[in-house]
Amino acid sequence: MSESNVNRIPSISQLMELRPLKDLAHKVSSSTVAEGVKAYLQPYQKMAMEAAPTLPYASLQSLASEISDWILGQKGLSRPEVINATGQVLGADFPAGPIAEEILVQAHARRHEYRQATAQENYRQAIEQLLCELTGAEAALVVSDRQAAFYLLAQALRGHKTAVPRSQMSATFDQVALPKLLEEAGVQEVGSSNAIDLAALAGEISGKADHLLWLDKTNFAASGSDVFPPTLEAIKGVKASGTTLWAALGVAGLMPDATQQELGLCSAKQALEAGADAVLVGGGFLLGGPACAIVLGKAACVSRLAEHPIAGLLRTPPASLAELEVALRIHQSGDRVDDRIPVMSLLSTSEENLDLRATRLVDQLSISPWIAEAEASPAEGFVLPGGIKLPTRHVTLKPTAEGAETLYAHLQGFPTVACWSKNAEEVVLDLRTFFPRNDAQLVSKLVPEDNTNEGDVIGKPEK
Repeated sequence: MSESNVNRIPSISQLMELRPLKDLAHKVSSSTVAEGVKAYLQPYQKMAMEAAPTLPYASLQSLASEISDWILGQKGLSRPEVINATGQVLGADFPAGPIAEEILVQAHARRHEYRQATAQENYRQAIEQLLCELTGAEAALVVSDRQAAFYLLAQALRGHKTAVPRSQMSATFDQVALPKLLEEAGVQEVGSSNAIDLAALAGEISGKADHLLWLDKTNFAASGSDVFPPTLEAIKGVKASGTTLWAALGVAGLMPDATQQELGLCSAKQALEAGADAVLVGGGFLLGGPACAIVLGKAACVSRLAEHPIAGLLRTPPASLAELEVALRIHQSGDRVDDRIPVMSLLSTSEENLDLRATRLVDQLSISPWIAEAEASPAEGFVLPGGIKLPTRHVTLKPTAEGAETLYAHLQGFPTVACWSKNAEEVVLDLRTFFPRNDAQLVSKLVPEDNTNEGDVIGKPEK
């Protein structure tokens, strides 16, 4: 055994004091990092025992960085960045949307704190009180996700005369099987299957239904739902019927007035002020927090859900509450909300900004050896569920005959690019659905620094 080699192996505590591993310990846990360092050092210890002449690491700093990356991969904690260029800001697989970095950073301080049960309950109540202050609701309840919220709502309505528009009886865009939940609860369908006449709906439920469930069009993926009357109009139209009105607001939540007006959506505060007795919103979506669900409204309505025997098991865990709190504080501050909530930043991007980015991307990508033509064009995209459209810009990439396979391979590499492909001969990127910072990543992936043929890469023919 070479004693000098053994002495050259750094200790676990020595490595954990270095920046990459020290930062990682704050994000996961010290024990996880310590276990990872120990496992990673085992091959080095074996090499030392066999009297290897050299140990293959350049410096302690580089070794710490290698171990940090290795731990992230081993624990499934690393996430490849995704450039979403599909044309939809919120998709069915990841409906919550991207969470702002400042939310994640600030929430980490709370995520690993030890809290007694009473302290956790006080924290939960403080966040629910904050929700009431932001929306004017009497009471609030935060549960794990929309499936849980709809389940509790269906159970609360069981045994009561409850109606729902027939045309809204379909699965939601995030795969909540709403028809089954409501049918099991005995909710009655009213009205036509393909249109909603608010005057007729009000007449049909007046004196015949104790409750009405109304679902905003953004609960549904199909563009056909855009024929639904606006939620705010519906609340005002049926309120005189005297029924208790529950409104599921889909992707809406706590939006600045300008965003709310441009998208034609109804915020939680607006719905409650118009006469809704209770509303259901997502903690993700346009609110920008974690993928939980929030019920707001009159205390009598919210307590129906909160007092259900299973409600305690469906509540949001403290880690998600921490993220939700930071998102709510951003909305409460009113300071650059559109910039600080990533999804809203995408939706509020000006057409002028999109034009500049499209022009620059076309200029840069046109010199790629795998692209025969790149062109920009104005378009209108279905950026949110429910057929909500906004003007956008498309960048269309037409590959060379020889370079098509290479182009698609690069697009599927890191960072992952989720592309909307119109047909087999071109790829269309919707600029409203990914961030300006991703432009440079896209260019670096598709334009080699020296723009020459390397290995099996086919060079671009002359145009």
